[in-house]
Amino acid sequence: MTRIFWDAMLFIYLLDRHPQFEPRVRELLERSARRNDLLVTSCLALGEVMAGAGADHTRVERVRTTIAAMGFSFLPFEEDCAPAFARLRAVEKLKAPDAIHLACAASAGVDMFLTGDAQLLKRRLHVPGIHFIADFTLPVL
Repeated sequence: MTRIFWDAMLFIYLLDRHPQFEPRVRELLERSARRNDLLVTSCLALGEVMAGAGADHTRVERVRTTIAAMGFSFLPFEEDCAPAFARLRAVEKLKAPDAIHLACAASAGVDMFLTGDAQLLKRRLHVPGIHFIADFTLPVL
């Protein structure tokens, strides 16, 4: 079983049926289900996706329940994330949201952090607690 973190944009591509990326994200989700992977994301990512649903409470709740129904667990930003967050902000100069996502993933000891964030991917970061930071568009799974 592989522990895989999904960045917020993957959910947006899937839920909004993005013409270019939705098929790939759906493929990753189906493959993870077949392999019984443990799928996680941060509470911040969940909040970002929910914010995209706007002020409609019903739509916001539907986003949360849909992501949970896909089998995702939500990682909180807690005290044990603070050292990784501090290093990512101070040394790597990452934006706070990126540092929070990565710190949550590192604290959970994920095998793979999937993202499409070109700025993050080009940095080729080494984050203790995360085995691989990978571009979801490439055949990595």
